Parts: sequence; structure tokens; C-alpha cells
Amino acid sequence: MKMSESLVFITGGTGFIGAEVVQQALEAGYRVRLSIRKPEQAETIKGRYPDYASKIETVVIPDISEREPFETALENVEYVIHLASPVPGKGVDLKEDYIKPALQGTEAILYAALKFPKIKTIVVTSSAIALLPIDAPMVTERVLREDTGEVLPVDVDMELPESPQEAHGMMYRISKVLAHQATRDFLEKEKPSYKLLTTHPTLVIGESRIQNSAEQIDMVNAMLWMTIQSAKPAYPSLWVDVKDVATAHVSAIDTPAPSGTEFILSLNGVTWEDIAAFTKSEYPDLAKLEPPFEGPVTKVVTGNAEKHLGLKWTPWKQTFRETIEQQLSFNDAGSK
Repeated sequence: MKMSESLVFITGGTGFIGAEVVQQALEAGYRVRLSIRKPEQAETIKGRYPDYASKIETVVIPDISEREPFETALENVEYVIHLASPVPGKGVDLKEDYIKPALQGTEAILYAALKFPKIKTIVVTSSAIALLPIDAPMVTERVLREDTGEVLPVDVDMELPESPQEAHGMMYRISKVLAHQATRDFLEKEKPSYKLLTTHPTLVIGESRIQNSAEQIDMVNAMLWMTIQSAKPAYPSLWVDVKDVATAHVSAIDTPAPSGTEFILSLNGVTWEDIAAFTKSEYPDLAKLEPPFEGPVTKVVTGNAEKHLGLKWTPWKQTFRETIEQQLSFNDAGSK
């Protein structure tokens, strides 16, 4: 990756994926400006990357759904990576807690960027579930593909599941579908001078830069951790290493791929039976998944990340090992 002094604006840089994106952007030679919700987060950010403190700026944006703050935050920026998004369980109101930050947050930064001709590329982080119809089960025979252009119908007044966990998951799915459609609509309507790209990660796991205790485990890492011990997977075996997701985003800001390109970020062919055999072999005291083990299956077809970004996926056993070992180390530290 070429060295650059260009300024990259990153939203969501304090999160699990965002922290890795910031690290790799700094390592690639970029300067970064991060949006934060609270002023006190600035010191945490600087402390996380002590070797790059002079390359980091922060700007406080309490509400990313408002366009006005971005109209100053994007000054002198050449590239934007928009990671910020609501997460399941944080909020109870579909429109206010999920749709507003996801959809209006994305539109706010895309429209604000139109005023800055220096901006060359914006990469928006979506999700693989943004490609899945709302009425489809999370586990489906459907194959998720890139660049289909399919418009998925959404009823924002639909009746939500009674279970709080399922309701949060459904609200999250709705927000991701709507935000992704808004990104496509914006591209078609505004035809911005900058390049607009979208990533669709599947289940992002891996060693965390922000975790400091066993209790702080990231949501998807926690899903894997609990499933290994319960042998009750409720989702398909579609995984991607957080480092690969970060590499994809940093590579995408300078890719020759045409505007509108979408990237599914996911490993292929890792089954629950593979995971059962691996965990039973390497972590027999932890694993309850007994091979042979048939778990939920959904398939994805990738290609753009390999073709346009030159991405080489981290071997899945390495990713699983790093994820599990980190959590074990925190558990061990907590028991001493």
C-alpha cells in the first residue's frame, strides 16, 4: 500500500471495526480525523495509537444524523470512511434509535461531502444483512451476491417480534436495508464527483483493539463465544476477520474500482461442522459443538474484494484462534 499524507475522515473509529481501520490507515501513512460523540473520547483515541498521536485529529459530532457538523469537519479531507451505525440492543425505538442514525447519518455525510471537491472517495460500511429481505429468515437458502441492484421492500410500521432480542435484531436489519437503499438512491440522483463505494461485511470477529476485560467482548465475538459453549447456533457460518475488513476499507479509498461498486466481505466454505471439529480439537474444555455438527447455512458470493482490492483472506483457523485466545486471556486474568 502506498504511503500518503492525505487526510482520511473516519466515523465510528472508536468501535471494534473502526479501531482496526484507524490503525491500518495510520500504518499506511494517512492522517486521520475521527468523529467522536464526547470530548473525553479524544484522549482515549490518542492513547490507543501512541506512535501516531501527531497524525490524529478528533472532532466532536454528538449526532451524526445532522448535516451541519460535517460541513466543517470535512474541510481538507480527501477520503471518507463512514463506519458509524446503530448496533442491536442500543435503543428501543425503530425510527429514532435505528433508522435516524443509520439512514439520516449516511445521507448527512454524503450530502455534506458534495460541498468539498477535494474529496475523492467515500466508503460506506453497510452489512451483508442489507442484502437480505426483511421477511427472509436469518438462515436461508438464498445466496447473497454483490451488485444485484435489488430493491428490498421495507414497512417501517411493521409489527416487530415480541422477544426484545428478536425485535432489536429486526430493527437493526431494517435500518441497514434502508441506509443501503438510501446510499444507492443518492448515487443515482446526485451523481457525486467523488467515488462512492459500499462494503457488506458478514459476521466480523477477531482480536479486539478496544477490549480490556472479559465483559467488554464485542457483540459478534460474544455470539461466537456463546455458541461454541452452547452448541445452539442461530445464524449461518459466515465470518470475516476484523483485520481483513479494515484492510478492505483502507484499500478501497484508493482503488480503481468504479463508483457504485459493492464489496461483500466474507470467508466462504467454513461450515459449523468445521468449527465443531476445530474447537473440539483445540479447546475441548470449552467446546460443546460435537462433530459431526450440522448448523445453519447461508451462502455468499464474493469477488470484488479480491478483484479490485487484491484482498487475501486471513485463514479462518487463525481468526478463530485469535478470537478465542483473547477471551480466554481475559477470563484467566479475571479469575486470578
